[in-house]
Amino acid sequence: MAFSKQQRIEIHAKFNGKCAYCGAEIHLKDMQVDHIIPQMSFVQHVHNKFRVPAFLSHLTEGDINHSDNLHPACRVCNKWKSAHDLELFRRELSEQVSRLNSYSSNYRIAKKYGQISETVSPIRFFFENEP
Repeated sequence: MAFSKQQRIEIHAKFNGKCAYCGAEIHLKDMQVDHIIPQMSFVQHVHNKFRVPAFLSHLTEGDINHSDNLHPACRVCNKWKSAHDLELFRRELSEQVSRLNSYSSNYRIAKKYGQISETVSPIRFFFENEP
């Protein structure tokens, strides 16, 4: 769906021009609009109340483009989130260090020589830290 300029401005302003996921600053022209509950599975999630975040529990099956279901996202986060719901996106992100250790010899050598310090911690999105 194409969003109007006004809708994009409102979505961009939700977190003061920052990505809802990583917190990076994004210019309006570079912002992507992310559906928190993914478009392709929205009706199923809402109808079955499956992994619907509490803050979106008021949505109905026709609310796919409701402003509460839309977040500003940088290109990187939106690409990685893809059609994942929040918990699957969180799980995918949390597995990155393990994957790097398993599949990247560049990562392992950089770690071996102290160029990388791993900090494994729970994934908390920027919007979850907002008051």
